[in-house]
Amino acid sequence: MFSSEYPPCWGGVGTHVQNLCRRLSPNVNLRLVTATYGRPIEQFEINNLARIHARSFPLLLAQYLTGLRLVRMNGQEVIHVHVPHAFLPRRMERIVTTFHVVWAEYSEALQRQQPISLFDLQFAGMNRRLMNTEKNLALNSKAIIAVSNSVKHELVSWYNVDPDKVRVIHNGVNVDESWPSRERGNIFLYIGRQTAHKGLRYLLEAFAKFAGNHRRYSLLLVGERLEGGVDPSLVHLAKELGILERVKFTGRIPQREAWKILGMAKCLVLPSLAEAFGMTVLEAMASETPVIATRVGGIPEVVRNGRNGLLVPAADPEALSEAMERIASDARLRRRLTKEGMRTCRRFTWDNVARKTLEVYREVYS
Repeated sequence: MFSSEYPPCWGGVGTHVQNLCRRLSPNVNLRLVTATYGRPIEQFEINNLARIHARSFPLLLAQYLTGLRLVRMNGQEVIHVHVPHAFLPRRMERIVTTFHVVWAEYSEALQRQQPISLFDLQFAGMNRRLMNTEKNLALNSKAIIAVSNSVKHELVSWYNVDPDKVRVIHNGVNVDESWPSRERGNIFLYIGRQTAHKGLRYLLEAFAKFAGNHRRYSLLLVGERLEGGVDPSLVHLAKELGILERVKFTGRIPQREAWKILGMAKCLVLPSLAEAFGMTVLEAMASETPVIATRVGGIPEVVRNGRNGLLVPAADPEALSEAMERIASDARLRRRLTKEGMRTCRRFTWDNVARKTLEVYREVYS
């Protein structure tokens, strides 16, 4: 298995790979090749191809190194790739690829956004090359796993992938890691990377509208840019909007601490412009925390508007502010959303992800 990231490097891909590998290792002879890790204690072999301990690692370099390693890995029974643009030798046959994003879709969402991370930089030539490599990866894979029906649709529409080759296996959540608290602070919370496609500028604008009538509330943004550090343009925008004293940027924090904060927040907000799945939505539901999210990508496959969360249009601060108002003022709504959210998240387990992934391996190997 190849992955561009692994905990403690932040990101949904790393979380997915770690939870999947832990459950696969009793059933397969597993070797994980990755670009980042700290000091993992696992039951399976981890080969750090970069030979470093790091919180973050340049994604394109990770993909290049993975491509070089793949050339020497021919003959393995199954190669499972989580690196979105990995080079693949044509002679390799048993390739399974999990698409956590489709770069073509994300690139389109970033076209009119001001960059706040290296991830956001848009160069026409580089995008064409990445999309072409991603398309080749999809077409040359014997089986594809998509983390949502939305990703499957994007693969078919952008790259003309045979839909029968794509299996949808949603992400999971570890409910036993949650820390729901009976005492909730007046905090609207965002957890995730600081990249333009996450829509954080619209979240700050929405909170500025909301905060005028709710002076006891604050906004907490947990996370950092792909290259590390809090984005100064977001801090500057909060100052321009007059809400800097009520907005806190924590930067990157340990996962355990993030779970605790999630369990104490009034609401999680995911204002993404593009989102393949939105793993933090499930983590919020497991923490009995209401969710506001945008109606994009795979999010509506988890969040049902008015039932287990609130959905709003992307890039719409007014609608987002109104949803925050509803959460703040309606205790019955909060209770209903959290109750249904707990029912929802229990259907998304990593055991199911591993079981369905094993079925794909067996099909590819037969």
